[in-house]
Amino acid sequence: MSQEGDTVNQEAQTPAEVDRIRDIIFGPQMRNYEQQFKRVAAQVDRLGKQLEDLSAALEQQQEDQEARTHQAEEDLRQSQAQSERSLSARHEQLETNLDQQVTGLKSDDRKLAADLKKQAKDLRGELSEAVHTLEDDKANRLDLSDLLIEMGTRLKQQVGLADLLGQLEDVAKD
Repeated sequence: MSQEGDTVNQEAQTPAEVDRIRDIIFGPQMRNYEQQFKRVAAQVDRLGKQLEDLSAALEQQQEDQEARTHQAEEDLRQSQAQSERSLSARHEQLETNLDQQVTGLKSDDRKLAADLKKQAKDLRGELSEAVHTLEDDKANRLDLSDLLIEMGTRLKQQVGLADLLGQLEDVAKD
């Protein structure tokens, strides 16, 4: 029995010794691997957090950009609508003033009135075309005001409409 007991003891000692030998041979290497795995896991966690932060920042930038784009579009729409209203009102005022001038000149001479009506119609057409051109070119208020002042000055000087049309064309070309 003692031989059998020794064999059992040797077998019991063998796994413990194998573990000890394994620890001696592979222990430092395994600890090294464990440390490296921990460092890699920490880096992965840190990179994941950075990715989340960057993603959140990108989403915020996109939202801000969309908000600025919508605001710019709204501002542009409002500006365009205001410009259209202003040009339309000025066009109506010019037509009204021109009609009043035509009516005043009618009393002078029938033939002159007929010529004036024709010229007024032509002037309206050119004025409408000029307004459309100005709308297309998005003329600024200063150019339009200069044109109106010039037209008013020349009307006060009672320049003939044919001369006025020629001068308006010259001013429009400038």
